[in-house]
Amino acid sequence: MVGVGRKRGRRELQWPLCADHKNCRKRTILFAATVLFTASVLAQTGFGQGKSPTDAAGACAALANQDTTKPAAALARAEINVEEKGDEFLIRAQSEVEADGAAIWSTLSDYDHLARFIPGMSSSRTVSRTGAEAVVEQKGSAGLGPFRQRFTVLLAVREEMNQSISASGIGGDFRCFKSRYEIVPLGSHRARIIYQATLVPGMPIPPIVGLLAMRSIIGTQFAAVLEEIRRRAVR
Repeated sequence: MVGVGRKRGRRELQWPLCADHKNCRKRTILFAATVLFTASVLAQTGFGQGKSPTDAAGACAALANQDTTKPAAALARAEINVEEKGDEFLIRAQSEVEADGAAIWSTLSDYDHLARFIPGMSSSRTVSRTGAEAVVEQKGSAGLGPFRQRFTVLLAVREEMNQSISASGIGGDFRCFKSRYEIVPLGSHRARIIYQATLVPGMPIPPIVGLLAMRSIIGTQFAAVLEEIRRRAVR
């Protein structure tokens, strides 16, 4: 509770002392991170820079709906859908791609080189493999604007050759990590790539900007995967 006191005619807020200094420090850090995170989004929307709340709201909507799936090269527009349900982020991304099955599979299953073309991923390596099952460790950072959080995730991966790749978190900084790539053939040199995931980050994300950040991250990374598939298809 916050108390209100008086001193020399002025009202002053009186914050109670926290007995658990360690937890207080964690909450303070989290609060500061939340402020930075929110500020970065407000900066992008123009709120507080002479624009009206209506203008800022419009800019915020534009940021949420921006095409994060188009890098420099012209790409087919990807469909990105991110929903927040409690602590979970429910993700679905899909796009058609002009590429043969070999190029698609070699890209999605190239665990040891994913960090070369996926933004935000600093390392990815196969820890062990037994047939169609593997354990993969990935490290990276995620965030929006000046606020970025590093993460490590250990994944149990199961492959169905040229059909799908499923991954489930068995260690690391996510409370829940489940994902699946599915390849739907549409011809000899065309397919639909579908990515679905359920994620629960280990660190709480501010609800106002969580969807914006997650959609931006997923859109950018999914676009990078599509671009790498196309690059390998024309070699």
